[in-house]
Amino acid sequence: MSVYERQIPQWKIDRVEELAKTIKDSAMVGLVNVEGVGARQLQGIRDSLRGSATMKMARNTLMLRAIDISKLKGIKDLKEYVKGPVAFIFSGQDPFVLSKFLGENKTAAPAKGGQIAPKDIIVPAMNTGVAPGPFISELAALKIPSRVKGGSIHVINDTVAVKEGDVISNAMAQMLTRLGIEPMELQLRLVVAYTDGEVMTADSFELDLESLFNQVLLGHQSAINLSVNRGIPTTETIPIIIVKANMEAKSLVLEIGFFSPDLLDHYLAKANAHAFALAAVVAEKDPEAIPSEVLGQVQAATAASTEAAPAEETPPTEEEPEEEDDEGEAVAGLGGLFG
Repeated sequence: MSVYERQIPQWKIDRVEELAKTIKDSAMVGLVNVEGVGARQLQGIRDSLRGSATMKMARNTLMLRAIDISKLKGIKDLKEYVKGPVAFIFSGQDPFVLSKFLGENKTAAPAKGGQIAPKDIIVPAMNTGVAPGPFISELAALKIPSRVKGGSIHVINDTVAVKEGDVISNAMAQMLTRLGIEPMELQLRLVVAYTDGEVMTADSFELDLESLFNQVLLGHQSAINLSVNRGIPTTETIPIIIVKANMEAKSLVLEIGFFSPDLLDHYLAKANAHAFALAAVVAEKDPEAIPSEVLGQVQAATAASTEAAPAEETPPTEEEPEEEDDEGEAVAGLGGLFG
C-alpha cells in the first residue's frame, strides 16, 4: 500500500523562507489591513512607505508558516491576527511612530456605490474627452451641467455632485470613475505589531497625541503644586517655594506688627491705606471735617485701588519689585493726608 505524499510547490517554500528571514531581520513586524485597497492604490502606498517600512503580501497560510519557522520568542501570538485581507509590514521604527505615519499618509481611490462621501465631491469644469452621444444625457441625469464644444462633451461649471455625508449611488460612482475623479481616501491601518518579544494591538499604539500632551502638562502642573504646597523642594520648584515663603513671611510680619527695616515702605503704605480708609469714613459722616485737598487724594486713591484690584490677584512675577515705586507714591500720599 503506497502512501500519497503531497508535493509542495518550490515557489511556496521559497516564499515562506523569504518571509521568515525578513521577520527575523526586522526590528518590528506588523500586520496591516488591505481590505478594499486596489493594486494601483497599493503601489501608491508602497511608494509613500519607501524608506520607512516595507510591505509584503502573501497567502495567509504562507504567512502563518513563516511566523512558525521564524521561531522568535513570543511571535506565535501574531498568528491570531492573520485573518482576512492582511499583509506583513516590516520596519525599523517603533509601532507608535509607524502607526502615526500610516495615519498621515493616504492615497486617493475611486468611489463605490453605497459609500458615504467623506466630503463634498466636486466635478470640476472640464473637457471629458467623450464624443457627443448618450454620455451627455447621463451627465444631465446626475445634474451635472454639460454641453458639446469642439467635438467633445464639456462639463461647463464646477458642480457639487455629492454632498458630504450623502450616499454615493452606483450611477454616480461609475460616472466619477469615467471622469477620472477619485474622491475617496485609503490608508493602511496597523492592526498589530511584534517588537521586543511582545505583540501589541492597535489599542496600545494608536494615541491621541494632543490629548496625551495635555495630560502631561496637567500632570506637570499638579506635581509642581504638590511640591510647592507640601514644601517638598526640587530643582524646578525651589525658586517658587522661596518666593512663596518670602511672601508669607512678609504677610506674617505685617500682620503681627513685627518691625523690620526692610519692610518700612510696606508699613508706611499700610498705614497710609488705613489713614485713607479712616478719612473716607469720616468724610461720609462729615465731609467738612476733611480738607478738600485731602478728600481729593482719598477719592483718587479709592478709584486707583478699584482699578488695580484685578491686578492684585495676579500671582507675583520676577517684576514684583516695581511695586515698591507704587508704595513710595502711597507713602507720599500719607504725608499729604496729615499735612
